[in-house]
Order: sequence, then C-alpha cells, then structure tokens
Amino acid sequence: MGPGGGPRPAPALPSRAQASCGDGKNTAFPIGARIRGGPAVYRTGGGAQTWFLDLTNTTGSACTAIHPVVVFTDKAHALRPAHLRMEFEAPGGSFPVSLERTDRDEIVAVFDGGDAFPGFSVGAGGSLTVKVRLAFSPDAPHGEVVADAALVQRKGDDGDWVGEAGGYRFSVEGPDEEAGEAGALAHTGHREWAYGSAALAALAAGGGLLLGARRLR
Repeated sequence: MGPGGGPRPAPALPSRAQASCGDGKNTAFPIGARIRGGPAVYRTGGGAQTWFLDLTNTTGSACTAIHPVVVFTDKAHALRPAHLRMEFEAPGGSFPVSLERTDRDEIVAVFDGGDAFPGFSVGAGGSLTVKVRLAFSPDAPHGEVVADAALVQRKGDDGDWVGEAGGYRFSVEGPDEEAGEAGALAHTGHREWAYGSAALAALAAGGGLLLGARRLR
C-alpha cells in the first residue's frame, strides 16, 4: 500500500525487469558458449553423467537473466521427455530442467529453475561454467543424439537469443552393449552433423526456442 492508501504494484525483480546484454548494435552474440567434457556414451538406466556449459561475456557490461535452452535431436526421432533426467547447478543448489517435445520431435530442455532461479549472471568480460548432469531411463531408445545449446536472456515475459553452443554428439546404448568409445570425450564442433547455428535458427523460427521462451514464463 502506498502512502496515499491506494494499491501499488509490487516491484519486478531487477534480473527480470532490467535485463540487458550488449548495445544492440553488434551482430555477434554477446555471450560466447561451448559444451565440453561430456561422455561419448550414455548407458540406459545408468547414473547421471556430467558435462559443462561455458559462458563468456564478450561485452563491457554485465549480462543477467541468462537461461540456457538445450535442444536434443535423435536420428530416429524416438526420444521423449520421460526418457531423460537432467539437472543443472546454480547458486542456491541444483535445479531440474523443464523438458518439452516439439512438433519436430526435438526435446527442449529449459534451464528455468522456477521462481528460485532468476537466471545466470556473467560479469563484463567474465566467464561462468554451468555444471550439467544427464541420464537416460532404462527404456530410452538407443542411437545417436546431438545436443545444441542456445542462450535466452529473459526480459519479463519475453526473451532475446544472446548466444549458442555447437553440437555435442553422443550415443545412447544399453547397459550390456560394447563400451566402444565410452571412455572418450564426445567431440563438439562444426563437423558433427548438420545442426549448430542453422538448426538453432530453424528452431527459433519453427517454435523450438519459442517453446523454451514460453517455459521461462
């Protein structure tokens, strides 16, 4: 209640109401990102395995309210949200991601964290590493999967696409299959499948990242 007795709206959280990143004039993304450290093989029904998402602020001002959105695409288009268990670490603890399936059969994992997580903040010229854990259910389909990451900066009920990370390719295999390259780290970069920037752009236009932005609301 204000001094005059009339109702006044509650102030919005600064990280949501005043989020900004870059000057809007540079065509390059203000946040650089890469996926690293992930295993080449996940075993169905196995424990969660760890990989990392590195964020780098290329601007001269702090970037706040950053929410990664990871898009999983499998060759057979058989993955469903129930097949994945995924969480990320942030100040305040570990948070589960929100998983949705698009009309293109991609799985979109949104790092929203509910009201307890206002998004990541990366200082001017600074960097931040996000620890991610991923596991697959016993009935998850086998085969190759590519994970692409986009970074969405939340602005109230909307958001801007402020960064992306190249494809992380791995395979999902049963617990008794040959280990193969299970001990090796999966390759990330431009050589893996035809995803990366073009795929994320198509998802943004076709609804994948829009779905992620809606989940952030």
